[in-house]
Amino acid sequence: MNVLAINAMLGGPGLLAYLGTDARFQVCGGAQPGEGGAITTLLASVLLAVPAGAVDSGQLALAQADSAGDMVSATGIATWGRLMLANGTWVADFSISGPSGTGQVKIVVLNPPEGDPEAKLYQGGTFFISGVVIGG
Repeated sequence: MNVLAINAMLGGPGLLAYLGTDARFQVCGGAQPGEGGAITTLLASVLLAVPAGAVDSGQLALAQADSAGDMVSATGIATWGRLMLANGTWVADFSISGPSGTGQVKIVVLNPPEGDPEAKLYQGGTFFISGVVIGG
């Protein structure tokens, strides 16, 4: 996703203004649907700050509302994510992988059990989006 292209499409204040208050970054498992398709398995829902981040050189660096993180709601391997408005309106979908994968968004799990996949999240754990940068 090229954030500059989205900003140009939206006009005016751009993507951050469009996201507004209570936008979310959803982290999902399972097969990634077509753009805006039904969510497969929701693993975590991150409430974004206002503004939802910062745009620099065509990249969107997301900012989480709660510096203590958001709770992981289900155990599973993160395979894709969705940026959405507070009312559930779809904005964009992204592939997700661990650091060595090819996902558009990389997930780093701290201290995972030995042998577990890189992007496996655990129900009840805390999810942080520190360093999530989209676009370019």
